[in-house]
Amino acid sequence: MSNTTSSIPTNGQNAWKEKVIRELKKQQFDEEYEDKIENIVIRIEDGLNNVASSTITTTNSDTNEWQISASIDVTDEKETNKKLLEVLINGADTLFICPTKTDHDWDILFNEIEFEYIVTHVQIKHMECLNSLQRWFTNQTNFFVVIDFLTINETSETLAIISKSNIPIKIKIDGFSLQQCGANSQQEMAFICDQLHETILLLPEQNKLQFQLNMGVGNNFMLEIAKFRTLKGLVNTVLTAYNYPLNSFELIAEIGWTNKSLKDLHTNQLRQTTEAISAVIGGVDILQIHPYDQRSIHGSTSFSQRMALNISSILKEESYLKLVKDAYRGSYYIENLSYKMGDGAWRLFKQLTSMPELNSKEKRMFIVAMVGEIVELRKLYFAQKQLKLIGLNVFENSIPTNNDWQKENLFLGMSFFRYEKISTNE
Repeated sequence: MSNTTSSIPTNGQNAWKEKVIRELKKQQFDEEYEDKIENIVIRIEDGLNNVASSTITTTNSDTNEWQISASIDVTDEKETNKKLLEVLINGADTLFICPTKTDHDWDILFNEIEFEYIVTHVQIKHMECLNSLQRWFTNQTNFFVVIDFLTINETSETLAIISKSNIPIKIKIDGFSLQQCGANSQQEMAFICDQLHETILLLPEQNKLQFQLNMGVGNNFMLEIAKFRTLKGLVNTVLTAYNYPLNSFELIAEIGWTNKSLKDLHTNQLRQTTEAISAVIGGVDILQIHPYDQRSIHGSTSFSQRMALNISSILKEESYLKLVKDAYRGSYYIENLSYKMGDGAWRLFKQLTSMPELNSKEKRMFIVAMVGEIVELRKLYFAQKQLKLIGLNVFENSIPTNNDWQKENLFLGMSFFRYEKISTNE
């Protein structure tokens, strides 16, 4: 890899500091910054040494193109079909369809959907549902089944069906749900690498399937950019160890609900926008902005769904972020963050691989305790307003709402974390 800093003059650390102080109008600045939630310490001298040796790989393509995605739960087939057509009209080019039953009327569900112009994923949780879908399938273009081994108990049966499936299969590695439970970035990356490692060992050697790595997006703008760039480098290391092609994964950024509010629409849109920018600059393949109220008791509205899709469309077609590949490459701060986070995540990954498989009680207890410590820090900093979120603990919206967050299924025994539940003392 070429040295990205070879043409930059090296004036030394003191000259660099003096320039920063001049630009800050002689105000002093901290030479060390510690983020206890993210378990990372940034020092100026570290960055000056590490930036030149970075080997981060950010994207598998020559551009920064990404797919605009929408995720829809299947309830009534006719109503869900209307939602699918609506999100396609509003700009989605990739669908993630989540069946809620073991069987559906697929003809009604997919009525008038032109598969050749989009990419369609059906996320299967039951093998009976996959069998039903395979009976309907007639070689639709760009149509895939997505399987997450964490949500399916019949592992041996699943492997047998995968080997005989007439529908292309992708394997989901779910870091997003761990992030929604409150995990920090290093924990999320280590978890994804560990799950990828375990899944590769589980699959027959001849089944080199495509992986979908789902990551959440937080509100720390620069750190999130570094996280996505870093994960690609870590995953490439794991794939290389098992002789997997380096292009055998897609990185999906999901913008969820941890810092979203059911009472403050406009701050939600601002946060979704900055989080989306972090993700696309970080080089994701698919961007999925969930409507801020999707997990409320009333569900998402057409307006919140449209706004979620509009953000991605505007960033791509009007802000032209699709044309700029790895915009922050060579940046001292981003390269330093990438280096630090990659090192911490890899050490945690090795610790996870030393334990039994994920379904073992030992590993699950370790992950729950590890994430629990970060959740308590988040609660403390939020309550003390060291972590300030406008609309939640700063400039709160006092107008009451008749909406509330729905109760969701647990992930590894943990519930999803919401800052708004702290602010309302729930």
